[in-house]
Amino acid sequence: MDCRGFRSKHVAFVDDFLSGEEVVAMQRHLLECEQCAAHDAKIRRALLLFRNLPAVEPSSDFYSRLHARIESERTAALVQPAIAARGPGIGTFMSIAAGLVTIGYVTATSLDWTGPKSGQVVLSPVVATAPATPQLSVENQALVASMSAGMPVWPMVYLAEQAPMRFAQVHFTQTSLRR
Repeated sequence: MDCRGFRSKHVAFVDDFLSGEEVVAMQRHLLECEQCAAHDAKIRRALLLFRNLPAVEPSSDFYSRLHARIESERTAALVQPAIAARGPGIGTFMSIAAGLVTIGYVTATSLDWTGPKSGQVVLSPVVATAPATPQLSVENQALVASMSAGMPVWPMVYLAEQAPMRFAQVHFTQTSLRR
């Protein structure tokens, strides 16, 4: 059990309204958490003080004075009805809010606050696409590139993913025709 769960169930724990499993979990949490144990001790001490206070005894004429006061207030209410002094309700607030939104909308559209200002340059939107792959041909490629080891390597090894197979076929058919 965590502290939040302990505090949410603490009133029921003090009043002994929890099930047996919940009581055991609450007692176990009291042993583990010092803050919740201090909170529990504070609440239980306050309840002990409150329960041990002497009973309040009203004066002997309290009930007769209370009854007379209630009757005087009742007759005053019948003679002069009280005006219900209430503030504005939710409907009033909603109508004021709707009016303010309407005024704002009318003002914004009449002054054209949302459109482009005069003298402003408005550009059309740009849509990004994948760049076009350059057409590779065997004729404009160097036939041999040397690496740092001094070993000749064909450029087609590097461009195997980009160069279509037909370029190699064109190159081989041209060399076989020349022989």
